[in-house]
Amino acid sequence: MSRPKARPRIRVLLRAGALLALALLAAACGMVPPQPHTTQAKEVFWLYNVILVMGGIVFVGVEGFILYSVFRYRRRDDRLPTQVHGNSLVELIWTAIPTVIVLILFVLSTLTLNSISAQAKNPGVTIEVDGFQWQWTFHYLDGDSDPTNDVSVTGLPASPAQMALPVGEPIRLILVSKDVIHSFYVPAFLVKRDVVPLPEGKAPNELEFTVSEAGTYAGQCAEFCGDLHARMTFSVLAMSRDKFDAWIAAIQAGATPGPSVPAQGAALEISAKGTAFSTKALEATAGQPFTIDFANNDDIPHNVAIYDGDKELFRGEIITGPKTITYAVDALPAGEYTFICDVHPIPAMTGKLTIK
Repeated sequence: MSRPKARPRIRVLLRAGALLALALLAAACGMVPPQPHTTQAKEVFWLYNVILVMGGIVFVGVEGFILYSVFRYRRRDDRLPTQVHGNSLVELIWTAIPTVIVLILFVLSTLTLNSISAQAKNPGVTIEVDGFQWQWTFHYLDGDSDPTNDVSVTGLPASPAQMALPVGEPIRLILVSKDVIHSFYVPAFLVKRDVVPLPEGKAPNELEFTVSEAGTYAGQCAEFCGDLHARMTFSVLAMSRDKFDAWIAAIQAGATPGPSVPAQGAALEISAKGTAFSTKALEATAGQPFTIDFANNDDIPHNVAIYDGDKELFRGEIITGPKTITYAVDALPAGEYTFICDVHPIPAMTGKLTIK
């Protein structure tokens, strides 16, 4: 019985090459990072592409030799092929090439790491970034010893925080966690840095970069941190220095004193500890204004807000404890309402307010 004719070798190699190209194309989808928008990110982007290209060359070379060997030396009959017991030159070459590649990548990586880790003596803006379940507080440090005149922006899961930055100046972030491990991540900056809760005396992680282009960039927590992790997002607003100064001035001008306490009505009390309210039920008189004495005993932000279904009736100022504040609430008609912490809208920080 005669053996069937083998397929033309060229056709087989073309098909194998097509499959290899398809595999490379599929692998390349999503492998190239977004365009960088900081000076440090541009260095990381360059190094990443160098490694990607070198890895691609190695992959194609190795897979090419494997495919060549498979088709060139595939079994055709029962004869034993010529036995080869080694080739010193070939073994030297395939040892030297990876060694040289690793040394090149080591030098390039070290130079890039030292460059992007360098810190400016006088950064243009220094911000303490407080990560907490499940949002961010951006506390702009102005260098004086008076924290009362600092600008601070705290986000809510329903309305994420915004961080404004000037373009072309070194920005230093001091990353602090109030509860669990979070991760500060801005894809367009090609940077992700852990935000870790640390004991007293331990220095927090810091991050420094210079935004190169004005625009709005999305950020998020990249470390699973609890129920509302997916809503722990923020945005970075990069702008010129004059617009940034105007933004800071507008935030400062928008600060208003706390509401005055009404002369009549009930005085309700509630506290927060361990990310939970002290009570699930409050009661006040219909048609009369009332106050809520709120004690935040956690060192993370909380507030008390009142809702009628999805409609917000009152939103108390967000405070970081240990601290106590008195909210003044206008008179409400009889009915049942929901009070909740806007920062942590979870069952433990949700209750029923009865007005009768």
